[in-house]
Amino acid sequence: MSKKSSDPEFDDFARRFASIESATDKLLKDTKAFTEAVSNLFTYGSGFAAHFAVLFHPFTGEYDLMSKHPEAANTIKNVDAYEGAMEELKAAIVPELELIESRILGPIKELQSVLKSIRKSITKRDHKLIDYDRYNNSLTKLRDKKEKSLSDEKNLFKLEQDFENATNEYDYINTALKTQLPKFMVMATQFIDPLFHSFYYMQLNIFYVLLEKLSGFAEGRYDVSISAAEISAEYEEKRTDAWATIEELNITKRMISTSKFVQTKRAEVGSGASSFGRTASSATTSSLGSRNIPPSRSPSGASSTFKKPPPPPPSLHKGNDNASPPPPPYSIATSPTPGATSPGSIGVAKKAPPPPPPLKPKPKPPAEYVVALYDFEPQAEGDLGFRAGDRIEIVEKSDSTEDWWTGRLNGQQGVFPGNYVQST
Repeated sequence: MSKKSSDPEFDDFARRFASIESATDKLLKDTKAFTEAVSNLFTYGSGFAAHFAVLFHPFTGEYDLMSKHPEAANTIKNVDAYEGAMEELKAAIVPELELIESRILGPIKELQSVLKSIRKSITKRDHKLIDYDRYNNSLTKLRDKKEKSLSDEKNLFKLEQDFENATNEYDYINTALKTQLPKFMVMATQFIDPLFHSFYYMQLNIFYVLLEKLSGFAEGRYDVSISAAEISAEYEEKRTDAWATIEELNITKRMISTSKFVQTKRAEVGSGASSFGRTASSATTSSLGSRNIPPSRSPSGASSTFKKPPPPPPSLHKGNDNASPPPPPYSIATSPTPGATSPGSIGVAKKAPPPPPPLKPKPKPPAEYVVALYDFEPQAEGDLGFRAGDRIEIVEKSDSTEDWWTGRLNGQQGVFPGNYVQST
């Protein structure tokens, strides 16, 4: 089994760094959500005021609306002022939202870009650790071999050089991260702390502006010292029985079509009575009896009422028995016209050559596969993990097994160390 190196000190720093990454992402999302929510609050509040103003404005032809609806006089007087107050409030909040964008969201995005750069260095360190373990395992395996051939001696010398290079590269980046990550975490805390205070005071200012504007509008118009229970009770009292009255209106119920209404009435009255329950009056009966029936036409007068039949065509008149029938609309010319093609010449014409056959596609080269010798766990994004014995399709590889190759397994594509596999 291949050995895997670990550094507990670095692993602890990596966990703390991952928690800072996650907290920064959440802070950015929550700040954006808060800004959008505040913007929507005042946008829809302004729209609410505008809709109320439209509902309580008089229709065309109505003049004294307050005397017509005295119970709603206070609302009718104040809807326009409320609409203006909400528009002012919406305009007053815009600078506060711009401050959140420039002083909170901007610095958080800068911090996030720095975190991404450090994450790339950590990923590079993980790859260097994998290279270090690969060369270390290969060198240990070759050193432990009892009988070495000349080729083994050459490979041993090359592996010692590769292992030394991998060790130097891994130690350099691992030492740099362990030295600088603690300093960065301290500075990140000092960077985020003022952002928290700034965001708190910006929220407080938004709520203060909202309270100030609405309290100024309510002054002299409404009593804002009452409780929520009293507001609910006053609402039920002022609503009276308006809802029950609305439900009793015919326009709020399902309308029946005229044809169905007539059929229902006829079924109720019966076939002997007239529709809609009406009975025939004596005046109607007498007027019906006094009507005269129109006289029928006599057979002798029938000839005078009908038109004469149309005359026959000219060829059927008397005295024209030898007349020739009218000529057809056109006649076929008997003499050949210059340039005309005879039927025989058509068959003599040469046929067009057939089109060339389509080119056969070149056969694709067969896919190359390798078999995993050891288990490989992905160390970073883009690595291809596998188990010993897995059959991996090669996408791209180099001539050396000490490089990283690209392969595909179970629909996933990634890179893996070339000396972890062998050709099939």
